[in-house]
Amino acid sequence: MTGSLQIKKWVSDRLPSQWRQWLWARKVAFGNRRIRQFSCHLSKRIHQAAQQDLSLLEGIRTQAEWELFRDERLDALRRSLTINATHSATPDAVITDTLERDRYRIDNMVFQGHMDLPVTANIYRPIHTPQKTPAIVICHSHHDPKTEEELQCMGMTWARQGCTVFIMDLLGHGERHQHPFRVPADDKGSFRIDRQDYYFRFVLGLQLDIIGESLMGWMVQDVRRGIDLLWADPQIDRDRIIVIGAVAGGGDLAAVVGALDDRVAAVVAFNFGHLSMGDWDSTRTLADTARSGFWPWVILASLAPRRLVYGKEFAWNPERDFVWKHLEKVYELYGTCDALRSIHGSGRGSRHGPMDTHCTNVGPIHRRQLYAILQEWFDIPIPEQEVTEPVQKEILECVTRGTGTTFSMRLMHEVTQEISQKHLASVRRMREAQEPSTQAVQLQQELSRVVGPMTPSPSYRVQSTHQGFGQSEFIVLEVKENLFVRLQLLWPSGFGKSTPPVVIGLTQEGNLRMKRERRSLIQSLLGQGIVVCLTELRGIGDGRHGEMYRGRLSPSAGVAATSLMFGESLLCSRVRDLRTVIAYLRNREDVDPKRIGLWGDSLATPNMRGNELAVPLDLAPYPERGEPLGGVAALLATLYEPHIQAVYIHGGLVSYAALLNEPFVYQPADSIIRGLLTVADLPDIAAALAPRPLRMEELVDGCNRLVSQKQIQETYHQAQAAYTQAKKPNQLSIEVEKTSADTISKWFLLYL
Repeated sequence: MTGSLQIKKWVSDRLPSQWRQWLWARKVAFGNRRIRQFSCHLSKRIHQAAQQDLSLLEGIRTQAEWELFRDERLDALRRSLTINATHSATPDAVITDTLERDRYRIDNMVFQGHMDLPVTANIYRPIHTPQKTPAIVICHSHHDPKTEEELQCMGMTWARQGCTVFIMDLLGHGERHQHPFRVPADDKGSFRIDRQDYYFRFVLGLQLDIIGESLMGWMVQDVRRGIDLLWADPQIDRDRIIVIGAVAGGGDLAAVVGALDDRVAAVVAFNFGHLSMGDWDSTRTLADTARSGFWPWVILASLAPRRLVYGKEFAWNPERDFVWKHLEKVYELYGTCDALRSIHGSGRGSRHGPMDTHCTNVGPIHRRQLYAILQEWFDIPIPEQEVTEPVQKEILECVTRGTGTTFSMRLMHEVTQEISQKHLASVRRMREAQEPSTQAVQLQQELSRVVGPMTPSPSYRVQSTHQGFGQSEFIVLEVKENLFVRLQLLWPSGFGKSTPPVVIGLTQEGNLRMKRERRSLIQSLLGQGIVVCLTELRGIGDGRHGEMYRGRLSPSAGVAATSLMFGESLLCSRVRDLRTVIAYLRNREDVDPKRIGLWGDSLATPNMRGNELAVPLDLAPYPERGEPLGGVAALLATLYEPHIQAVYIHGGLVSYAALLNEPFVYQPADSIIRGLLTVADLPDIAAALAPRPLRMEELVDGCNRLVSQKQIQETYHQAQAAYTQAKKPNQLSIEVEKTSADTISKWFLLYL
């Protein structure tokens, strides 16, 4: 340990815990200052968009006006979640075991869910009931899967009252877990086994985003498949299908299911309706919300005139809840105010006293209120006493040894991998059928259609410029109102009257870290007479690694989620910033506009092969995350910028498809481009750059491990073929190891 570290430890050991916590919070806040500033900018835009839509809603006076407003937004919600309006055929299902109890039985079932993934469910049924029964579908919280005690209580109690209760494991939870951590023996350190299902929603969301899907969409499809089963059951009363969404995420899912499936007669949605943004769990902040206007309160109101119970876990004041007021207005348009009810608990979520009604799914105080409502609406008897003795959770497990003979027991990442391969094979065949000269243009158009426009800001302005120490210049470009890109131009000494070439360097870690850790390459470029323009795109420059700065709980993950609410991946916004920087440099008279190169770098340390990377998501220390921003942005900008003469990438991502190879992803959330793998991957973009010089070194996979020469050949064979066809095979170079700074600078000089 160095002397400075020893002093820090000595001081830290002697500080009170409150002081240590305060200092740590200040350190984390300072280390995230740039991305937090950007988060404030996005938050302001979100609230402005929400207020505009609320103003439109307040202006609605008739039922027809509301339905026009509603239908436009529900259609957008279906498109965003890739959900068809039509219902599917009855899925295959197998009952693997049955448990008979007093006046009810529990069927353990496995049925065919979305994308043929098996879904595990417990169905609580009354015994010896001649009449058709109501069906209650319960969407559990993110806390626990279908076997949780409150869920068992509701299933058993309502089954004894003559209802069929359907409780399934949501994707990634319970028997549908997508990670290997199930029992304490799996412990490789300090982590919470019971939270891994919830935490791994982060990985599932990233992998689904890449292929243009969503975790909420797949969960909705699974619940609708469950409703398909109930709909086909002659014992079910089709007019009495109720969906209950628990606290902690269940209400979100139930509301969306009800909004998109008109077979649902009533929805009970807890803790849903208000604006949420910046959540790493993609089911809580739906992509395209702000762009298309399907706000939570719109989703709830779209249930009118069907029945809705607006649930709150803790104390609630309707006079202070604008969502409740808008719900009342919409139900008044239909003259069905009796179809809107509310239930709530007491106390606060921030406290844990006897009056604070915390629950895991639906608590006793909420159930008591709900019993009376369901009796009034659907003639479901109020139970004299709840069944409060749960069975052992192992008894409710549905998967048996024989399940694999009926269903394909694949993990989700394997399915997403197959989907992306089919998408890419199809679009590649279509592009290959075109003339080589038009393939790049076609790729540009396809990318713009799926991931949004990549055009530079047409109205940027130079906010400030000043000379730095030595031959350097600092520039701040305002690309949008209160949205800044920071440049540092480093000039070579002794350049003559001719305008020099320029290399634009960018990395996630920012200019200060770039100068410090890539000093030798910068000096070598300057020695070759090349201007170096170090660039910090929007929200970049904090220069930190680690989970608090770049992981699941970091502000950068929240900003990436909020950006998707506008229908735009954050990395695509940053590509536009980079193109704006290129436009700015091309308008300067002191650099050659025809001799511009790009240098995208990553300063992240790769994970070593052989290290244990299958680790829980709250384990410390955590594997290193890659930083592919520089390489991806450089490739995309070059695709759209014909003036870029050469591109060098170090430490970049080998392909986005590599993120689907395993159930673990060690790349940051803001590096994901939603829907990219429906039209192209990084090797396709590299192929479209032929014959322009492209050099890549030390590429990494989805787990931030250095890739082998064999992996490079398998991934980039089409790109190599494109360069060969263009008669410039040597202008594509992909190296396993990093070469010297002198080699790179001479390579740039050769092509600039």
